[in-house]
Amino acid sequence: MKFRIPYFLFLCYLLFLFGCRYPIAKQDELETDTLFLELAGSKAADCNAEGIRLSKAIQLDQAETVWDQCIQTNPNEVVVHLNRLRFYYLLDEYEHLKQKITREAPSRSSVTYTTILKELELRLRNEERVVLLDALSRLKGWELYSYEELANYYLQTGNFVYAEGYFNQILEVVPFHENALYGMADIQVQKNNWYSLLDYAKSLEVAAKKNKEFHYYFVKANYELGRYELALKWAESATSEEKTQVGFLEVWRDTLLVLKDFPRWDNLLPYYRKAVERGYSVPESVFFPTLSKEGKDIRKASRSGRS
Repeated sequence: MKFRIPYFLFLCYLLFLFGCRYPIAKQDELETDTLFLELAGSKAADCNAEGIRLSKAIQLDQAETVWDQCIQTNPNEVVVHLNRLRFYYLLDEYEHLKQKITREAPSRSSVTYTTILKELELRLRNEERVVLLDALSRLKGWELYSYEELANYYLQTGNFVYAEGYFNQILEVVPFHENALYGMADIQVQKNNWYSLLDYAKSLEVAAKKNKEFHYYFVKANYELGRYELALKWAESATSEEKTQVGFLEVWRDTLLVLKDFPRWDNLLPYYRKAVERGYSVPESVFFPTLSKEGKDIRKASRSGRS
């Protein structure tokens, strides 16, 4: 036993010396990472370089101290903030970073943090941007902006549970928040929640100030609920711009196909052709099935129950 105690103390000393309080499993990621940014011609150039060197040498406690001191002495140097964020991101030490940002408490008008967020977006460092936005959402003035950015990110990535959660947090504060209502309506379309979609469409009819393209939600919900005449009325009352959108044209067309054996496409054709000018590539004979003889025969058979 008398030999084991000194060995244990020596081991503790080594752990302290090399700063190994972070998971060593992250060593390869730190050593090989290419997204740390160099600085030149700045007061922060030396401490930034030292932070990168220590991070890649896995001297993590020392690196943490250098990053913090570098930011304290150069609070507006965006690159240093980006590198510190990268450091904690690679280590999965999100909460530790969030606590630091909360203590630093940048104001909503901070040009530095606005630039950091923009740089992360331009560099496609989206997951790091999510970590930063989550930290900022805890600070007064940043809440709604952060919630909306996070909601849109999760909506775009198909994580509807998270997106819905953030949109709901916005609506708890601002019940008729236009962008949040549009986001929630899009989620209801994806989830096939047609009654809920109608509720959000009705709220948008009241709340929409900038974007009046909410008719699609009424058309889609009523079509899916079998209220075809009502769906058609909403389709006809939509704005010209909304009528050129492919998703809108498809449900408008489908509504007419349900209501009539051989519908006339006069009202849809101009908007379909505008969509084609913008790059839509489905031929008229395919998009409007009753324009060709084959399409008419298929349509006639399907409506008479023979196929």
